Amino acid sequence: MLSVQEALELASSSCGTTMDVTTCGFTPWGPESCPGLEQVMASTPAAAARHPDPEEEERRRRQRRKLSNRLSARRSRARKQQRLEELRAEAARLRGQKRELEARLQALARHGLAVRCQNARLRAEAAALARRLLAIASYAQQPQHKAGVAPAPAAALLGLASLTT
Repeated sequence: MLSVQEALELASSSCGTTMDVTTCGFTPWGPESCPGLEQVMASTPAAAARHPDPEEEERRRRQRRKLSNRLSARRSRARKQQRLEELRAEAARLRGQKRELEARLQALARHGLAVRCQNARLRAEAAALARRLLAIASYAQQPQHKAGVAPAPAAALLGLASLTT
């Protein structure tokens, strides 16, 4: 593609005028003497149109690469920021879950202690009842020494009356 300056120089050379177009402030040709698109394209070398300047092509390639790198870096930073936000949310969720589990663990530990205390009390009570039951059984098997005396109730002897009330 031609620059404006190149187009003006090409047009002034095809019209046959030698005026300095950039300093005049007006175009040196009239509508009848203005070159057409065909004339301008014909005067442009075909090789130059197909094979642009290698330095210019290299500059454009570098610019495209810079732009591509900038966009890639922007996408990378956005992905990194999104990942960081996801990790922060996950950390907050895990901290909340940890607090819930610690509270639950403390409640279960208190309940476990209460159950162990109740177990110990029930075992002690079961042992006492077993001893009393053995005492009643052994008392019932003893022969009565005096024939006319009524035996005392076993429950009264062993103090089991308080257990039945």
